[in-house]
Amino acid sequence: MARTNMTADEVRTALRQKLRDRWSEYSAEMLQRPPSEIFERSDEIAAARFCYDQLTENLICYPTEYLEYLLRFQDPLSVVQDQWISEQDVDYSDEFEHALWTIQNDSTAEQDYPLDPEWSPEQSGPSLC
Repeated sequence: MARTNMTADEVRTALRQKLRDRWSEYSAEMLQRPPSEIFERSDEIAAARFCYDQLTENLICYPTEYLEYLLRFQDPLSVVQDQWISEQDVDYSDEFEHALWTIQNDSTAEQDYPLDPEWSPEQSGPSLC
């Protein structure tokens, strides 16, 4: 495959095929691992799937120069996946606390999820933080 003078469609087609091939290999590699390891690597797998979906389903949305650059790599999926993971490395503690606050103050969880019949408010202890 010539990498110079490719049309935008040729770039997208070549990258889509490279990504599909790599996704197949990645999936097969993961399925060879013990279930406990697959579970432990769920964040990595989710990032790989997200990047794969974004690139294969939305290739037309991204500038051709980005896609053409990715073609130079043997495994463009890993390149994007690793960068995506590094961009997600942020402190979500405020957002998580907000989620907990919403659960308590919205009270819809009590209608949507079964309550523990053996729990009583006296069982709660002091906050550790």
